[in-house]
Amino acid sequence: MHQRLHDLPLEGFAIIVDGHTKMTFSTREGAHRAAIELKDRFPAIQIKIYDAAAKHAEFT
Repeated sequence: MHQRLHDLPLEGFAIIVDGHTKMTFSTREGAHRAAIELKDRFPAIQIKIYDAAAKHAEFT
């Protein structure tokens, strides 16, 4: 599923949950911690961390 450009942040990092941008963070570490916490609570969801500088999302 492709993310619409206006949903993605222009700077920092974002958590994408099941194809929808949910939260933004100023650091990769903050986004990673939040992603791990969400995945622990809801193991069936798909989570990616989006890096605005690199314009790239990766699975956690």
